[in-house]
Amino acid sequence: MAAMYSKEDLRHNDSSKATPSRPKDQATDVTSEKKSVGKECPTCKGSGCIQEPAKPKTVDIDAEVIDTHHQLPVLPSPLPKPHREFVHCMPPEPPTYRKFSVFTAGSIEMGKAVQWQKQMVTMLSPLPITVNNPRRGQWDPDATQEARNEAFREQVEWELSALEQADVICFFFDCTTMSPVTMLELGLWAASDKVIVCCDKRFWRAGNVHIVCERYGIPSVDNFEDLVPAVRKMLEQKGMQLENNGDIIGENEHVEKPKPKKKTQLEAEKEDLQRQIDALEAQLANSKV
Repeated sequence: MAAMYSKEDLRHNDSSKATPSRPKDQATDVTSEKKSVGKECPTCKGSGCIQEPAKPKTVDIDAEVIDTHHQLPVLPSPLPKPHREFVHCMPPEPPTYRKFSVFTAGSIEMGKAVQWQKQMVTMLSPLPITVNNPRRGQWDPDATQEARNEAFREQVEWELSALEQADVICFFFDCTTMSPVTMLELGLWAASDKVIVCCDKRFWRAGNVHIVCERYGIPSVDNFEDLVPAVRKMLEQKGMQLENNGDIIGENEHVEKPKPKKKTQLEAEKEDLQRQIDALEAQLANSKV
């Protein structure tokens, strides 16, 4: 038997199913929501189409690079076991220093150079030292190379400080790169007596690099295989001595090095010291009279 409903009942039933209207003060501003997501698309202006916000452009400096010119040897298998006190540091974090440190100066070329830094880190990892590697992960290629650019300044100052504190600065010139900053740094530290260079004859300015090395008595090698033992040899010449178990003999503590002084400043200090010596000798001579 069919149920009987009055018109009033039907009206009540319809109104109960209707979606309640949203108060004006709670209404969602769709336009403002879209504006918060992105800008209005210039192509579809006025249509309500919203352009997605641009993602930051970065370059993965640590991405793998195919070694087309066979500049790096195959890593040993198994890999060397890292020493418990070995430290690998990269910007922007401040380095953690051991008594001895190595700076991997050399080709990066915005990630185009072969990953020689990673290989150097791996091969030096059995030593209880610090390796400062300026080849950081992500980098914004649009960052202006100006002193006022905060990110750029941070990177450069990190490198300068680590170079100053290094006991050994090893340079590797990737023959497929231009490496202007690497050549700048070589010139800056050529006379420091803590530089070792690996420069392939195929590098576009190999002649300049080799002549600088000859001029300033910088040890140089032609391939990466010879660079690793050369770095270790220089560390030993700088005083690194190891126990049979690979630990540093004595305290493995860093002593901060002063900033390099200009030649004129050193000469002035030498003259001042000589004057003090002369004055003491004169005073001693007078006391004997």
